[in-house]
Amino acid sequence: DINYVYLLNGSSDGYSHLKKAKLKIPGATFDEKLYDPDRQLDIPTIEKLNTCTWIDEGRNLVVTGMTGTGKTYYVNALAVAALKQFKEERYYSASKLLLELSAHEQVDDSLKFLGIMENIAQVDLLIIDDFGLMNLDVEKCRHLFEILDSRESRKSTVIVSQIPVKEWYDLFKDCTYADACLDRVLCKAYRLEFKGESLRN
Repeated sequence: DINYVYLLNGSSDGYSHLKKAKLKIPGATFDEKLYDPDRQLDIPTIEKLNTCTWIDEGRNLVVTGMTGTGKTYYVNALAVAALKQFKEERYYSASKLLLELSAHEQVDDSLKFLGIMENIAQVDLLIIDDFGLMNLDVEKCRHLFEILDSRESRKSTVIVSQIPVKEWYDLFKDCTYADACLDRVLCKAYRLEFKGESLRN
């Protein structure tokens, strides 16, 4: 259990990072399913990502594939590995993150809004899951751009989506924001596509 990892090490910082990360699957681990030939994963890339050196380099990761193929579980396992190296991180569903930002801005809660944005800009690893399952109106486009722009080339961002990258442009209501966001996400990003049958079956 990841909690015991930090408690046994006597690290209050590590335990604090764990609580703040708000992982969906805090017990996720790298397992033999990653090497299943039916999933057709790029094993050299997987093994490099598992070391977390790409986080120190400020590079991004894009994970796509059908629902149930293990995308969320894998990025949570990556997050656990990064926590063991005392990286600070946050996990969000895309819709929850963007709706939360919109809500604070609409009620003129500027201090809360700026606090969230500053925190997101500074964490070593930001995971945005289920990207593409919401309507990216102009306001949400702007918020997403501000997040990505604040982290570009400094901090690592993981985008997880059921939707292939080639269809992402059409998710944006504003083509200018689409160009700006996709350029910041995809430039020098690692990519993984998860295939095979649903692991939930």
